[in-house]
Amino acid sequence: SCLVGSEMCIRDRLETLQALDELLDGLKPAIRKAFLWSQLEGLGYAEIGQRLGVCQRSVKRYMAQAYEHCLLAELQ
Repeated sequence: SCLVGSEMCIRDRLETLQALDELLDGLKPAIRKAFLWSQLEGLGYAEIGQRLGVCQRSVKRYMAQAYEHCLLAELQ
């Protein structure tokens, strides 16, 4: 655990966000947004669907695509 606001903590978080950005590279914007809102903000499928203007079923499909993308990227 790092101290809030410490230079090392901030650097670690920036490196983690950069890695996540690279991992999600190539995903369609809606899929990327759905994944980030779910993982970083803890939003549920209903709220993500409202934000994106799609049904929960579409959000579920987006999340499956994002997880598959991440798993395949890790295998390379």
